[in-house]
Amino acid sequence: MIAAASLRSRARRSIAAALAAAPVLLALPAPARAGAGEGEKIAVLVVAATDKDADLADNLTEVIIAYAAQHGGFEIAGKEEFRARLGVESERRTQACLDDISCLGRAGVSLGVRRIVAGTVGTRGKQVLFNLNLDNVQDGRVESRVFRLVDGGVDTLIRAVQDASSELFRPRVEPGKIQVASDPPGARVSIDNAYLGVTPLISPTLLAGRHDVRVEASDRFPWTSRVEVRPGEELQIRLSPDNLPRRRRWPGNVAYASTTLAAVALASGAFFGVLSQLQPSGDSREAAMQDLDQKRSFARTANVSFIVGGAAAAVALFHFIRYHDDIFGRTERYEDTP
Repeated sequence: MIAAASLRSRARRSIAAALAAAPVLLALPAPARAGAGEGEKIAVLVVAATDKDADLADNLTEVIIAYAAQHGGFEIAGKEEFRARLGVESERRTQACLDDISCLGRAGVSLGVRRIVAGTVGTRGKQVLFNLNLDNVQDGRVESRVFRLVDGGVDTLIRAVQDASSELFRPRVEPGKIQVASDPPGARVSIDNAYLGVTPLISPTLLAGRHDVRVEASDRFPWTSRVEVRPGEELQIRLSPDNLPRRRRWPGNVAYASTTLAAVALASGAFFGVLSQLQPSGDSREAAMQDLDQKRSFARTANVSFIVGGAAAAVALFHFIRYHDDIFGRTERYEDTP
């Protein structure tokens, strides 16, 4: 207890001194300048988790106010006026109101503010815990939350509060979605190489930016494209039969059958050609003439086989060239969709 009390006492004095020395505080580096709050009026209030941390909560409120005014360009509603508009007296009742956006909303309307930075702070041994919410009282929602557990000196605590304030006011990029429908339905959908399901389909939330979409259906060429998903929007993709043209199977059957026939015919032609070139044989003139006639028959068979093989090869080559995409598929490129 003595150590905790000593920490709170040192923190109060040091933070108060830092606030008094405004140039020192404002010279601390900030991760980014928000700028988006230029001219907007906000209210800031950090309350203590326990009564013993009340002074620490007030000092941290001042740190956030100084940061918001310097780096965010906000107009700040008066802290005491804000407390008075809340209509609560004790820290405990104030904390309960900060957890209720409708309660904050009533005070915010009377102060003319749309957003309120509300949070709590407390000590645990040598550590300081604080959490901050950026409440949009006009829309009734929490825009952002941060939580920090700080173990260190006062400078560390001030920097942690500044970093948390920067994160709190940093613009959030809303995710988007992609809706895919196709004719015919039931096409398989992949986004960024991850299979999601079949059409009609609405994707899970996606980060804003470019995404690769692939839609494929049986006996059809796939549709691929790189699309742009805008923040908070649902991109609709509707594919017609022209986007998923049919992929014909018969050219491949003809091409491969012709190739097989050509191979068999040419092999047969070569075999009979070799037989036709052998020297005639026989024990008698008559036997020799019969063997010669047989070799002539082999030669004719070889010629026919070569002709058939050549014709089949030509048919196969024609189909491989003419129906290349149907047989081998198309080269897929994820091109940007205009």
